[in-house]
Amino acid sequence: MNYTNKVCSFTGYRTKKLKTCLSGALTFEVLKSCLLNKMKEMLDEGFTTFQCGMAVGSDLIFAEAAIELKKRYSALVKFIAVIPCLEHDRGWNDVDRVLCRKVVENADEVILVSNSEYYDGCMAKRNRHLVETCDELIAVYDGQRGGTMQTINYAKGKGIKITIFDPSREVVITLRESFGETLKTERAMIYTP
Repeated sequence: MNYTNKVCSFTGYRTKKLKTCLSGALTFEVLKSCLLNKMKEMLDEGFTTFQCGMAVGSDLIFAEAAIELKKRYSALVKFIAVIPCLEHDRGWNDVDRVLCRKVVENADEVILVSNSEYYDGCMAKRNRHLVETCDELIAVYDGQRGGTMQTINYAKGKGIKITIFDPSREVVITLRESFGETLKTERAMIYTP
């Protein structure tokens, strides 16, 4: 295996939006298994650093998968928690807040993008940071408008490879820009029940 310390960033839906697009067989645990399998594949491609923006929902699912991967390959895998602002978890329920703190405690590095309280635009600033510091973007996305769509579009504009997990159709879509054209492949999600 050729480990070149490539960086994978993640974006995806928050809990409420994620619940609306999950297909019948797809649960949060199954989605986590799919993400973990993709991360294992990425190790063979030289990816050793995984980071996400620490939002409730998909981000925390990705973070848990990254931490599980880190436990299996401790000397190799690094997880970075990218936090948009101070007290970003204010207003969350206790379960999500405890999970977030557990994830942060297990992170190799914590990046605070804005050293201030929440303000309009701090989430977009975090999303730009995630794109600007990665070699590939993974997204949980089924076409709904919002921050995930904006992050994907920003990555497209930067020529970043994008892997999309569409939970409504249980497919993985890979997008690559090549000579001004978007190359698109699609396959079924792979998970271990």
